[in-house]
Amino acid sequence: MNLSPAAIQFAACAAIATGAAGLYLGAQNQRWLSRPLPAPWSGLAGAALLLLGVFLWSQVVQLSTAIFAALVLIMLLFIAFPCLGALRTLIRNTP
Repeated sequence: MNLSPAAIQFAACAAIATGAAGLYLGAQNQRWLSRPLPAPWSGLAGAALLLLGVFLWSQVVQLSTAIFAALVLIMLLFIAFPCLGALRTLIRNTP
């Protein structure tokens, strides 16, 4: 089965977003869950998904481009996740 480059890039972005969320949810200061996920398992799953995303992206673009794009997406998500957690806390505490 041959997938289109757009489908592979979407799958890479989804894997990276899921991996970054797994890493975030294992952190002690995360604000999405009442208590964090077990750090070793969420870290292992998150890292595996990040590597899968880079691998998928490298099937469409050069490896250096895939690594750079993954790091940019990870930076964006690690900025957005705490902001979304803070927004959730503000909405929950609104009278």
